[in-house]
Amino acid sequence: MKCYGFIGFIALTISGCSPDPAPPRTDLDDQPARMVSAFFGLDNAMQALRYMGADGMPVTFSKRVADPDSLEPEMFTVISRSGKRVHPLRVTTRPADETSKRHSVLLIGEFGNEPDDPPEKVQVTSQLILAGGDNAQGLSVDVTPLKDGPSLVLAYAVSPEDLPDDDVPPETKQVVVAIWNGGVTPMEGVIAENHRLGYSVETEDGATVQPIGVGDIGGDNYEYLYLDTEETALRVNIKSGLLMDPRGDVNPATSVEVAAPNGSHGK
Repeated sequence: MKCYGFIGFIALTISGCSPDPAPPRTDLDDQPARMVSAFFGLDNAMQALRYMGADGMPVTFSKRVADPDSLEPEMFTVISRSGKRVHPLRVTTRPADETSKRHSVLLIGEFGNEPDDPPEKVQVTSQLILAGGDNAQGLSVDVTPLKDGPSLVLAYAVSPEDLPDDDVPPETKQVVVAIWNGGVTPMEGVIAENHRLGYSVETEDGATVQPIGVGDIGGDNYEYLYLDTEETALRVNIKSGLLMDPRGDVNPATSVEVAAPNGSHGK
């Protein structure tokens, strides 16, 4: 099931969605938690009504936020080039708020201005519990500059039945969930077939395959790659110039390793 409230990065709506089933475990759950990216996506350009003209910066963790309702602005500190330290005005997992997602937290506030004093680092400066009980306090990451386009930062493989997605092609044998550091939509003029063929997935048998379809397009920083092979997916790649962030910056060619489902080793 999908439920989107999206203006630029997000529209801060109050309407809720019915709960999704618990997400499947992957190798990411057995690794130490990491803060994998902080993406300076919008500078004085948020369109959410209460925060019109604010900055928008999604930060992404290798593990999901355990309880989105526990999020508080004081959990995060953004440090600018000049050394100025600020907390966000608002933090939320929306629009990627489904139980199967929640790796990313959108920070909204005034974090510094490009080019004079842009944000350069994000730290978790109080307790933030992630899935499995990991505490993100103390994690930090450098900020991706405003001018950079979106890149892949995480990917994991699941069975089709493990996702709340009603549009899975019947031939699908596994789904690679591709997570970007910022919200993405196809570039103007990029047709669905070019979008699909822009992705490729390297598998354990040495092959490189392309998805038979792409799902969950637009609305947040996730895309679903439907594969018709059971071979273990090792790495996902995408060509440049296919997707853009809410500011219109175009993706570079980018790739990331795929985390396997728990228990899939030694098949």
